[in-house]
Amino acid sequence: MITITLMHDTDHQITGFRISGHSGYSEEGSDIVCAAVSALAQTALLGLMKYVPSQTAYEVEDGFLSVRLSQVSPQGQVILETMVLGFEQIVQQYGQYVILHP
Repeated sequence: MITITLMHDTDHQITGFRISGHSGYSEEGSDIVCAAVSALAQTALLGLMKYVPSQTAYEVEDGFLSVRLSQVSPQGQVILETMVLGFEQIVQQYGQYVILHP
């Protein structure tokens, strides 16, 4: 199962996310659930690195991605909130393979 955990500041703004695990939906290389989560997360990371690079820190390993913003910014919030919309749709359709901790 893929576990997605969102991180927030005291004002409930998203400051980052952590994704770990594998969905188990299908074999590696043809797992559409894993591909969808990875595409959303990596696109969000690319957007953060382009629009708020000095605020973005990340760690990547096999089956693991952690992204954290050192400061909350309007650009960062739009990117992260859009990513969350995508995750919510994936959970709605494939909830037995993905869990989202808001």
